[in-house]
Amino acid sequence: MKVVLNILCWILVAVCCYFPFAYNHSDMDRMEVKSSHIVVEAEEEALNIKKEIVENKKSFEEMAEKYSLCDSKKDKGDIGYNMRGRLVPEYDKIAYSADINEISDPVKSEHGWHLIKVTEIKYFSDEENFSRRYF
Repeated sequence: MKVVLNILCWILVAVCCYFPFAYNHSDMDRMEVKSSHIVVEAEEEALNIKKEIVENKKSFEEMAEKYSLCDSKKDKGDIGYNMRGRLVPEYDKIAYSADINEISDPVKSEHGWHLIKVTEIKYFSDEENFSRRYF
């Protein structure tokens, strides 16, 4: 019985050590997105802010400082680089499908209504991605 348990433990160790290296990362897993957002309480408010930015050529950063409920307003809405899965799912879905400098339609999350602007995208090799994810 001891021998069988010992063998099973070694198999488990081998699988746990091998799995992260064997995982075939998709492009989404290799991406890190830098984004900014404006968080408000109501969808209508978010729509009005977006309209103001688009029609009156106001800057996203200026509007984030003025209206956002998030602490990131002190950084003009910038929340830096984030890998998929680090933010709320609603945010991730938009951030990983938006074009650079495109302002999203309002997105509802547990934190309020977001306007999201992706400012940069980075891609990493498998080794870089592995170390960022697992260490």
